[in-house]
Amino acid sequence: MKRDEIILKKTDSVWSLFGVSLCLILMFIKSVVFYGGLNLGSYDLTFSFATVGILLAVYLAVYPFSRRGAKAVLFTLYALAGLLMSIDSVYYGYVAKMPSVAQLGMAGQLDDVAETIQSLIGWEEMLPILDLPLWFLYAVNRKSDPPLPRVPKKGVLAAGGGVCALVLAVIVLTPGFKGRYMTNELFCYHVRDIAVTISSPIAEREVDKSLYTAEAESDSEYFGIARGRNLIVIQVEAMQNFVIGAEYNGQTVTPNLNALIGGDSFYFSNYYYQIGGGNTADAEFAVNNSLFGPENEAGYVKYTDNDYNGLPFLLKQNGYSGAYAFHGYHGNFWNRENAYPNQGFDDFISLEDLEKTDMFPMGLSDRELFRQSIDCLVTYEEPFYAFYVTVSSHHPYAIPEGERAISLLPEDEGTLFGNYIQAMNYADTVLGEFIAMLTEAGIYENSVIAIYGDHYALTNTDHGIAHQFLEMTGRTYTIFDVFNVPFIINVPGMGRAETVETPGGHIDVMPTLLCTLGLTNDRTVMFGQNLLTAEEGIVCQQTHLAQGSFISEDIFFSKPQNNIESQYSVYRREDMATLPPTEYSDLSEYALNSIRDCEALLARNDIFLDGSIS
Repeated sequence: MKRDEIILKKTDSVWSLFGVSLCLILMFIKSVVFYGGLNLGSYDLTFSFATVGILLAVYLAVYPFSRRGAKAVLFTLYALAGLLMSIDSVYYGYVAKMPSVAQLGMAGQLDDVAETIQSLIGWEEMLPILDLPLWFLYAVNRKSDPPLPRVPKKGVLAAGGGVCALVLAVIVLTPGFKGRYMTNELFCYHVRDIAVTISSPIAEREVDKSLYTAEAESDSEYFGIARGRNLIVIQVEAMQNFVIGAEYNGQTVTPNLNALIGGDSFYFSNYYYQIGGGNTADAEFAVNNSLFGPENEAGYVKYTDNDYNGLPFLLKQNGYSGAYAFHGYHGNFWNRENAYPNQGFDDFISLEDLEKTDMFPMGLSDRELFRQSIDCLVTYEEPFYAFYVTVSSHHPYAIPEGERAISLLPEDEGTLFGNYIQAMNYADTVLGEFIAMLTEAGIYENSVIAIYGDHYALTNTDHGIAHQFLEMTGRTYTIFDVFNVPFIINVPGMGRAETVETPGGHIDVMPTLLCTLGLTNDRTVMFGQNLLTAEEGIVCQQTHLAQGSFISEDIFFSKPQNNIESQYSVYRREDMATLPPTEYSDLSEYALNSIRDCEALLARNDIFLDGSIS
């Protein structure tokens, strides 16, 4: 071997090191912007150093064996990191958490909310991938490094090792930083997520099912007040509770729902949404089964073929003629058309089955969904169960011009808040029309109608929205408002209107409705309780917050998805004063265990009390 070839194998060019250094510098800049958008408190720079350190460490690990191989691995990871940062940033903007590999596997659903996704893409989301085409062109067209002075391989390793040691020192010496926080670092997060998804250790968790059995309700004054009636449940897209009873610029936002609450109804004022990775789909999963959806995947996708005994099955076991689902969008969205049969629904009327006479940005208008569904309801033998999922008020709340009945102030025109007020007014209008149609068809008086919102619509971290909320309501927009959605049970002819202040959530709907219908569930676990008789409630949260978060009568215990302890927050309901999180660690542990118990039972298809699956 010639002397020059030996030297070449032992050295690296200045040009090559310049490219590697530029790659690491750009990665640091991208990381600062990326982590800055994830609400990681004072640790943005720490995580940025960690990501650069991981890239450099991988490069140095391969370098002694292959200089070209090391660069190839480095630039591949650099490109992958850029793509992940863009995807994670957009997803975080949508649901305030990093996506799991399971959720990325459901990316096909994004075509159906393309307008929503596009509205979340800004320069910060695009920055990580802007330079990738240039790096690709350089790699394809480059023939060789220009002849420049060479640097000994030992010098490269020594310098690189020194930088890695400095990065490690920064991480270790960062005040308050704990090793487990590294799960928020880009590469660590996704590697851990893949490992957990593949191994699925939760299925081995032991669960005491006796903790989740229904109590006898027959001695309650509410038991059977609607016995034998049709059950009509309506899940309203993105309806938050603050619009109920509210006025905007002298105009009532929800006059029909206000009237409904004012007579023959139970109104649950402290009701909060509970969802999983499937958002809207997991809201209905929780409502119909009194089970928590999985945190990082839709229940209809992950547990499609499980055995259930939710509202559709229970009602049919007790004399109901059938259970029917209605949705003004495609039947395959969130895998509903495959999941509904195992949920107990006998028929699913989706967009494919309806006349496309009045199309909104996302599916058939709610007005047409309700109007066309009446033709089905009148053919069903009573009592029946009808379940509706609306779509017209979906983000970005783009109600067509001709359907906007609220006169907005000039400063609210074209804003998300202004659009939302229009959407909620439209939703209220068509709900009033639907009740009128039910009355005309002779169905209303023999029915129980439950209406609830599936999840939040407006974040309280946007200063513009917070200001608009204050201008409209005269009070501060708090985290309680964000999670608070309406829940109403209308019992025609009941002769009274009651407001129930016990905190509750989606998992409480099934046991509450069963009480009014005079039915019990003694076959499967239910993680909710009957809100009509409960003396207290705790609403366990996940997905938009970390598991272990909860809402009680007095407080909101908020754990962000990053699980950084300094960012745990406890808010007192009456005055939003902050309280020490350590004083509520037992309740937080209870909330965490409840969700994990449910996840374990679902993972092994084991919700039946006697161990059977049929």
